[in-house]
Amino acid sequence: MKKHISAVIVALIIVSVLVLYMVTFTVRWKEKALVLTFGKISRQETEPGLKWIWPWQSVVAFDGRIRTLEQQTIETKTRDETNIILTVYVNWRITDPAVFYESFRSGVAQSEDVVFEAEKTIRNWMADTANIFSEYNLGQLVTLDREKFKLPALEKGLPGQPGGMLGRIREKAGTSSGHGIEIVDLGIKRLGVPDSVSENVFNRMKEDREAVVRALLAQGQAQADSIVADADSKATMTKARAQASAKDIMGKGDAEAARHYDSFLANPQLANYFRKLETLRKTLSERTTIILDSKSPPYELLQSGVNIGGKAEDSQK
Repeated sequence: MKKHISAVIVALIIVSVLVLYMVTFTVRWKEKALVLTFGKISRQETEPGLKWIWPWQSVVAFDGRIRTLEQQTIETKTRDETNIILTVYVNWRITDPAVFYESFRSGVAQSEDVVFEAEKTIRNWMADTANIFSEYNLGQLVTLDREKFKLPALEKGLPGQPGGMLGRIREKAGTSSGHGIEIVDLGIKRLGVPDSVSENVFNRMKEDREAVVRALLAQGQAQADSIVADADSKATMTKARAQASAKDIMGKGDAEAARHYDSFLANPQLANYFRKLETLRKTLSERTTIILDSKSPPYELLQSGVNIGGKAEDSQK
């Protein structure tokens, strides 16, 4: 009897668990759930916790966190007919699960199927927005000149003026009654050129850089020429002033010398005496040993002195 009671209790517990499983579901903190009655939305649950449903109802839950969708690499053209390779990503999330479910479901579908259909649609939007590249030249997308660089504006519009690819895809997501999603962000992951045009692009960039180098060299040479010309002008003026000053000094020296010459002409013995003294000063300025005749001029002064103006003066010590 006790064995039968135990079996009944176990059976009741199993049935209770099954019934509880059929009439309850859990909404996680990151999820937004829809309760469907025969495929139609009965209510929406956005608060986390344990929820109740009827056995004939079903639940579709969607993750409400931000999702990242990356577009496959595509090839498009710029305004100057240059082929470019492009990879774009979009960050998006579900904001209204009911509108989202009605917009992208195909019959009675599971949440994964609805998300798959939504991503297909978003990929089409991304491909359409890539046509904006036809409004720009390659030189505006790949350049070192900040004034000409337009890639940020193409991607997300100007500051305070939403536009570009992000603005266009947001317009598509918000058409009609909306699709229950929010386009959080859009970015260009890769921007390049095919190998067939890489060399031409690099040659063009090289020519642009060389033109800048030539302009800078010409500017530097012009400044150098100006500096040299200014230095030459100042040097010429300085030399002219120095030559004028030298001529003035030489003139004064010649005048002073002329006065002494008059004295020497009046007394040639005095002039000869000073000349001999100058010779002695130069030859005997240091410790010197000389062997010669004591009568050799001008060394005879050391013996006999000098006769100036007819008067003998003994300079011997």
